[in-house]
Amino acid sequence: MNAMNPYTLSLAVALALSPLLATAAAPVAADKAAPAVGAPRSTAPANVTPRAEDAQRVLPLEGAWNVRTFAGLQGRNGPIPAMAFVRTADLSRLTAADRDRLAAAGVKLDIDLRTGDEEQQSPDVLARDPRFDYQRISLMGTEKMDLGRMMTSFPDTLGEAYVQWLDSNKPQFLQVFQRIAAQQDGAVLYHCTAGKDRTGVISGILLDLAGVPRADIVHNYAVSAHYLEGQPKDSAMNAQMQALMQQHPDIARKMAGMGGTAPANMEMFLDALHAQYGGAQGFLKAVGLSDAEIHNLQVRLGQAG
Repeated sequence: MNAMNPYTLSLAVALALSPLLATAAAPVAADKAAPAVGAPRSTAPANVTPRAEDAQRVLPLEGAWNVRTFAGLQGRNGPIPAMAFVRTADLSRLTAADRDRLAAAGVKLDIDLRTGDEEQQSPDVLARDPRFDYQRISLMGTEKMDLGRMMTSFPDTLGEAYVQWLDSNKPQFLQVFQRIAAQQDGAVLYHCTAGKDRTGVISGILLDLAGVPRADIVHNYAVSAHYLEGQPKDSAMNAQMQALMQQHPDIARKMAGMGGTAPANMEMFLDALHAQYGGAQGFLKAVGLSDAEIHNLQVRLGQAG
């Protein structure tokens, strides 16, 4: 594995810090509809709170946060099957009852999008349960985060980080979506640490491929901060990062702006996805998925035909 360049390192550290920063921005009562592609983006940093229809997508677990399905989201050819996908945050604290509930809900595959460092700090409990197939694919394309090499060249927003991945992380996107396309039965669960950045980008691509309205894609991303409230922040890696930020206030100030799930982050990502690739289908072809694999994804999303 090649060493990370400083820019990739800064993004990796910011993502690992997500549990510390996710609730930094104050929530507002509701989000406004997202503008069309190319329209001016919102600059408000505030997170948003769920709407009534979001309740059908929540899968309550005792030991995990931000656990949601795509139930009720409408694609171009109808609703996405309720248990096609489960998106979530860290799964290291799952109880036996949680594992039983996921198995009963039909989850067969667990894709862990985290780095090796993150997995070692907080092992995924499902990896040791024979009822689930487990595969870890680091969407960042690295396995270690050398905190001592932290630089000050952070992106200004998480949205810029997401856009950067479209070009720099193609091999990892290919692995993730090929693995999903190969899964013939059951629900596919995927997660990172906070379930909002790497998980949010994978969700954005899937929902765009399904033809879900842009405003709903943005909202699905933006409510993550609400569902992360109460997530524990006591890992050894978080402790190291907190100490590092105390030593470098300039880095702390920069990274504080990268917390939460401001709608503008997903708006920026979708703008780039459409401007550069014509949308999710064009991007998936660009990273190397075959027409048959893309069709399999559309079948899982209930949008084939």
